[in-house]
Amino acid sequence: MEYIALHNASHKTIFLQQLLKGLGLVQPNLTSLYCNNDAASCLAEDHIWHPQVKHIRVKYHFVCKLMTNGMLTIIRICSCDNTANILTKPLAWPDFLCLCNYLGLCKPQANESAHAI
Repeated sequence: MEYIALHNASHKTIFLQQLLKGLGLVQPNLTSLYCNNDAASCLAEDHIWHPQVKHIRVKYHFVCKLMTNGMLTIIRICSCDNTANILTKPLAWPDFLCLCNYLGLCKPQANESAHAI
């Protein structure tokens, strides 16, 4: 499932690259996709695993071609640093606050929350 999500993200990445190019904005660097799933990252980076995943449709290996052609790169991200987790997983309070900080969100003060209502 994560590999399919990586495939979908790569399609959106190519669309955005083409849109920016059409607007005359050229990217100086490769576009990076962040992935916190080691299996999906390894499968996208190394073609040696493809015979073991014959059940995955060929179209999902498009992300491998993009990496080979130098159109994007995949960066592995630790699950504890993945800001998407704040919306998708139950988190311990310290982890939640850490991810809020990454997103530029701050914890409301006690007296501010009373005035917000």
